[in-house]
Amino acid sequence: MSRILVPFVRVLRGVQLLSLALLLASCGSTPSAPPSISLNDGKVEVSGLPSDTLRALEALSDDQWPDVFAVAVSSDAPGMLGAYRVDGSIVRFTPAFPLDAGRQYAVRFNAGTLPGAAGGPALTAMVGRPAERTEPTTEVLRIYPTGGAVPENVLRMYIEFSAPMGRKSGVEYLTLLDHNGKEIPGAVLPLDYEFWSPDHRRFTVFFDPGRVKDGILPNREMGRAFTPGKTVTLVVNRDWRDEHGLPLKAEHRRSFEVLPADTRPLSPADWRITPPPARGRMPLVVTFPTPLDQSLLMRALGVRQNGKVVEGETTLGAGETQWSFTPREPWTAGTYQFLALDILEDIAGNQVGRAFEVDNFDSVDKDPDPKQVLLPFQVK
Repeated sequence: MSRILVPFVRVLRGVQLLSLALLLASCGSTPSAPPSISLNDGKVEVSGLPSDTLRALEALSDDQWPDVFAVAVSSDAPGMLGAYRVDGSIVRFTPAFPLDAGRQYAVRFNAGTLPGAAGGPALTAMVGRPAERTEPTTEVLRIYPTGGAVPENVLRMYIEFSAPMGRKSGVEYLTLLDHNGKEIPGAVLPLDYEFWSPDHRRFTVFFDPGRVKDGILPNREMGRAFTPGKTVTLVVNRDWRDEHGLPLKAEHRRSFEVLPADTRPLSPADWRITPPPARGRMPLVVTFPTPLDQSLLMRALGVRQNGKVVEGETTLGAGETQWSFTPREPWTAGTYQFLALDILEDIAGNQVGRAFEVDNFDSVDKDPDPKQVLLPFQVK
């Protein structure tokens, strides 16, 4: 073979070997991994999807996404709120609120619901963050009202916890028992909305107003849940999870004596104001004839002097029938005003000048700015 042909043959053999290697690699390559669901840095991700599925997902509107990709607290619960994004070969869901540690979430991805899809089985998985603690420490601190009795038309209660709770609604963890220890069905309003305080330490329990309000259909068919002269017990189930996904330290029970319905509007004329002496910081004390709503007591009352708000601290006592105000600076002799907004309610929903048992809901004042009730008192 001539010296000219030898280099050419070597180059040709190199090209043939490279082509053969590429052919063998393409024929004998390992198939791509099947689609999978995982949790990464608090975000739920689906990977391993074919390119045509990814393109179809990119075309989805915000309201179409939950039909294809849903993350929920259980397999039969609605999907939670969040943001969806196709990031290269990854489909990512970022929940609107962080997932609770120690809790498992149900994930469902169904490409068969995409427009023009041929169908097929859905991809499901359970994902969750590990628990940050292992021993339960969260407990119920108190239940409002703190007094031992409630009227049969009580509208709501508040449950306070020692630490932040998870974001799931607590209705399923509450049971109302009658004086014989039997469950009272349909007492708590079964709403999906989460009635939590911003710090997730207080949950509002709403009793069905359809049963509370006299004369409307649920009330006529089922009657009120509470019976005057008897006792009722609110049970907080230990399985209710805190922010770490752990159950409560213990079950909590609170019993109340049931009084006849309170259908009277609040009357400021019935409130007793006990003024403090001047040149000191003794509290102003206002006493009410019946328990008022704890939450509204803390934000619908105040003190003014010469048109200016007096700064200070508020405390409640005597089962929410007493409101005390301690000023930041010593009282000075003169005229003050005790201020109450007309949104103030008792525990049966009666407001200032208006009973909950109004004949027609349309007659309720819809003015977004609450009116002020001003009661003067003298500091001497």
